[in-house]
Amino acid sequence: MVEDGEITPDEADELNEEWENREWESRKSALPKKIGWALVRFHTCTALMRFYELIMARYVLRVDGDGRGLLLDGNNGAIDAATTTTSHSSRGGHNGNPSSLTHEQAITVMDKLTRDPFQASLRTSQVLHNEEHSPGMVIASSGTETPTSRELTKRMFSTCLWANVIPFLAELTVQQLVLVYSYWVYYAAKKRRQTEREGMEGWDNEDSVGETQCEEDDATSESAYALALMFRSSRLTIARSMSWIAASAGGAIGCVVYPGWGTVFGIQIGDTLVGALTD
Repeated sequence: MVEDGEITPDEADELNEEWENREWESRKSALPKKIGWALVRFHTCTALMRFYELIMARYVLRVDGDGRGLLLDGNNGAIDAATTTTSHSSRGGHNGNPSSLTHEQAITVMDKLTRDPFQASLRTSQVLHNEEHSPGMVIASSGTETPTSRELTKRMFSTCLWANVIPFLAELTVQQLVLVYSYWVYYAAKKRRQTEREGMEGWDNEDSVGETQCEEDDATSESAYALALMFRSSRLTIARSMSWIAASAGGAIGCVVYPGWGTVFGIQIGDTLVGALTD
């Protein structure tokens, strides 16, 4: 505009300054709301994590009850392990059938799901270095000699996979709820605007062709919204699953570099990397 002679350079500077002031004001006014939503989201994820841990401990693994968890049967789905144990015992054995989780096994699974990767990386690194029979070499669980760093990476990847199941599931649940809520708000607002517009225009009720076309458009719009919601929900689930695996791999690599904080930063880097690639 300055080159075309429509405004002077001084006027252009004034316009730029006004625009910058408006942008700063809008961003500063939106900052408290964003901080509030971030805190709500954080506490919601934390509450969901505790809820999922409660469900796993009390109803799935039953570590605080009779110590009999639930099993997955190939034909009948989830079955009560205590019932399975009773029926198997009455037949005199467990041949060819899944065995129930003992109390110790249930506690082991629950410990894996709630383990702190930071402390686990420190302990695992220390244990492996104490087990070295030669510098940088340990005997793996398979009985073969392997480098300590490779065995540490393998163990910590498994540890991070288990430990990140519940946090990533809680975060995925929150993101899915936010996605569904945003679609519902947008769709409800659109329907409200459409109803108000129809009322102001005063459509003729005898115009059957117009009504039929409107109903067809509404059906198409609802189907399009449902399809778009399903697509984004599936995409979000796949992205979070990839982040879960990448974060676990990052934690394992970070443990090799620097046990403890290296694991924490590796998990965050893996999660952030996949998030940046999938957004």
